[in-house]
Amino acid sequence: MANPFTPGFGTPPTVLYGRETEMDLIDRTSFTLGAKHPAHSRATIITGNRGIGKTTLLTATVRRAQGMGIPVLRVGAKRGFLDDVHYAVDWLVDELGRKPNLSLAEINVGLTAFGVGIPGAKLTRKKRAADAHKRPFGASMRVLIDLLVKRKMSGLLIVIDEMNFKHARDTTLEHIVSFSSAYQSLIEDDLPVAVVISGLPIPIERARRNQHISFLTRAEEIRLDEFTYQESQSVIRAIALASDLLITDSAVEKMAALSRGNTYMIQEIGYLAYERSGGDLIDVEHVLAVRDAFLEKVIGSVAGVAYEELSAKQKLIIRTIAEHPEITPKEMARVLGTAETSLPGYRRDLVDAGILVADPVVRGRFIIAFPYMKEYALRLKNEGADSATYDRVTGFPDV
Repeated sequence: MANPFTPGFGTPPTVLYGRETEMDLIDRTSFTLGAKHPAHSRATIITGNRGIGKTTLLTATVRRAQGMGIPVLRVGAKRGFLDDVHYAVDWLVDELGRKPNLSLAEINVGLTAFGVGIPGAKLTRKKRAADAHKRPFGASMRVLIDLLVKRKMSGLLIVIDEMNFKHARDTTLEHIVSFSSAYQSLIEDDLPVAVVISGLPIPIERARRNQHISFLTRAEEIRLDEFTYQESQSVIRAIALASDLLITDSAVEKMAALSRGNTYMIQEIGYLAYERSGGDLIDVEHVLAVRDAFLEKVIGSVAGVAYEELSAKQKLIIRTIAEHPEITPKEMARVLGTAETSLPGYRRDLVDAGILVADPVVRGRFIIAFPYMKEYALRLKNEGADSATYDRVTGFPDV
């Protein structure tokens, strides 16, 4: 039997557990292409920290749309992504003009701006092609949607993955603003188009504060948080049941504790334990045998990446709390070199992102809730400081 756990980022899991409500919301907001007055501008935002399952949910959304016969444009919101989309749309308009019977599969592949192409061929962007568009981006989109509708297709779903930028001068933000303007114009004219966007909480919130990206403020938001300890066990059991895999209760409990509710980490510990077991039965001894390898991988690839994306002040806050978990607000303000009244502003993004969580027992104390970020900040692989507080607030036992 093939390993039922799929730890690759964005790889569809064996069981998409606990996301039924989110998929129903996407159905209502982004698949209602025939509605005359779409709710919330037919826009859905999926936010959450790294490894929480945003890309997996997007992949499920794309497959669902394709199963309904809706063409999908999917692109990563990397620097210059709008040029890639514009080039792909212009190319596809030309293809539809030359090939009136172009299939849905060919249209979907053709609109993938990571590597634009059709089955059996690869489209290579010519040098400076982005500067040679036949028409503005909004006009190109209108032409494409009109061609799709004439071919009896429902419309167009645009999927933008990993919206991320660091400051107001970032060119990615400029492209998001340009896309927003064009998209809003399409919605105002009741054209059958919808968008689903994913991103990290901090840049998404920055984008929503921008007055030029109005449709984001009206979009439905899906916030993906870590599973609870009990939910993590249910995820593992559901995967095992769907795959006819035997697994002991003690192994499930230890795997759930190690995962800390992060969906990628659930898949990673499951994958390693399955490989160690040989595939017949996962026991707690198999989980313990791969514990160190698991921690070595996820502390760097998930917590470390998330930590390095923070600002210098935010890193200082994380390091200080990791080293001195009982630090008072006055002492933290002194470390940051600011007034105590300014402290909430420095912490706001970290709290909104779920990286910090207020201790409900001790006023003014915050704990690091992002899985293993405390350990990364301390450069530890085993036991971090103040584990008792983490256990009490999050519900996950010490590992």
